[in-house]
Amino acid sequence: MKNLNRWAVVVMGLATVLVLVGGAGAWGKSAAEKAFERFYKSFEAGVDGQPMDKEQPRPFKQRRIIVNDDGEVPGLSGDRTMADYLSERFADTVNTQVDSYFLCVGSTDRGPGHRPDPPRIQDSQNLWFPDKKLPRSVDRLTRAYLAATRRAGMEIFASFRMNDIHDAWADKLSYPLKVARPDLLIGTGQKYSTDQIMRAFWSGFDYAQPEVRMHFRDFILGYCRQYDYDGVELDYFRHPLFFKLGHEAENMDKMTDFVRQIRAGLDEIGKERGRPYLLTVRVPDNVQMCRMTGLDIERWLDEGLLDMLMVGGGYMPWSGRIKELIDLAHKHGIPAYPCINHFLDPAQMQAISSNFWALGADGIYIFNYYPLGDDIARKKCLNQLGDPDILLGLDKVYQPDNGCSIFYCGYTNPPPQFPVRLIDGTPIELVVGDDLAKAQKMGILKEVELSVTVANMDEAESINVQINGVQLLHSNVQRVDEQTFQVAVQPRLVRHGINYITVLPGLNSIARLSSEVTGMSLSVDYK
Repeated sequence: MKNLNRWAVVVMGLATVLVLVGGAGAWGKSAAEKAFERFYKSFEAGVDGQPMDKEQPRPFKQRRIIVNDDGEVPGLSGDRTMADYLSERFADTVNTQVDSYFLCVGSTDRGPGHRPDPPRIQDSQNLWFPDKKLPRSVDRLTRAYLAATRRAGMEIFASFRMNDIHDAWADKLSYPLKVARPDLLIGTGQKYSTDQIMRAFWSGFDYAQPEVRMHFRDFILGYCRQYDYDGVELDYFRHPLFFKLGHEAENMDKMTDFVRQIRAGLDEIGKERGRPYLLTVRVPDNVQMCRMTGLDIERWLDEGLLDMLMVGGGYMPWSGRIKELIDLAHKHGIPAYPCINHFLDPAQMQAISSNFWALGADGIYIFNYYPLGDDIARKKCLNQLGDPDILLGLDKVYQPDNGCSIFYCGYTNPPPQFPVRLIDGTPIELVVGDDLAKAQKMGILKEVELSVTVANMDEAESINVQINGVQLLHSNVQRVDEQTFQVAVQPRLVRHGINYITVLPGLNSIARLSSEVTGMSLSVDYK
């Protein structure tokens, strides 16, 4: 009930809706920029280091889309205005389904002499330590974001990277605490091979050390006292290792106590300002991955430490394993938002978002957001992903999860599903977010087709395909080239959510031991 009480006391004021011209590709002196310039006249005087007013944002019972801006936009220089600055990323999300804006303000991968000039909001923690004071230029940018999101009717969260290790590839460490206290790090600067996760994580802080936990606690709570955000994200996927290898389990209680301290500090700030300071975390895909990383997410939820949950790193968004944490969050009365890493092709974004909704998500979380590709298509996408009813009826291509092989993702590297030996009959998991039976009843569905690639098969051989235990007719399976089969699928066989597809030797098969399924996709076309 603690979490519900926090939501109940959120009091929000009026929000001004900023109307932009959708799809303006180059801002220049377009109508969109002129609208932004008019918009800024209403608060320009309030971003110059002066205290923000106490205007309350509107409540969100559900966040349709959350974007996490990694804060990489350079600060002001030359004749670039604040409108120019915010138009690079923030303007893209205004007047869309984006309800919450997360801004990265904490990283520990750079120090004096290794920071961009002009400085970025992302470097706030680097700039704060050791003097514990931000330069006026970054303060002004921060307050501009706070004011802009308020005027656009959005929430805004400060996002803190909990163990940034981008400096593992640098010539030398430059963050002052890392330089002064190498004993606080997970590893050493020795040369690690490309297949070792320590190649990335040697430069990470060891949270088993009380000095490390105090360092992050002081920055996070000191920063939140200075700035009037709606909440905080502790980003545990940047990057997912917090203790020396082999010491994760014995130190989980220390990390839990750290989260308790952040929760207590935010509650105190919330009481002082008259409204809650919300807390969320971004964690690996499921409970097992969290525990391997040293994060006792089950206990955090049991103790009511969180107001919402960001699920996964977004590197493997096709997987059904994220459902475990979505369901666990709901069991404890808080919403869950699974993650997509980067803005992908709109067709992929539509399919992945459809999957998230089918798995029980409360909205879509786009991490590492920055505008890429076609402006009009992206803007249109930002007005579709947050509504499953809109997504139903849009063409999609669903793909099975195929694991992750990225050394800087730590323990969150599950094995790929492919290749699968044809004679093994190992079921392949495929999440399908569209309710195909519903679409067929609505008369909007055109066709559903499964594409299967198989290596090391003779031209005369075929395959058998089972969907959720039901074998398809041989006549539905057509070989279209040396390695590809197209399979016509009856919509009623496809579940709304997690499906299991089995591929076996078919007609005229000689069942080689070397024959294997190497890939799969499901195309859903609408009229």
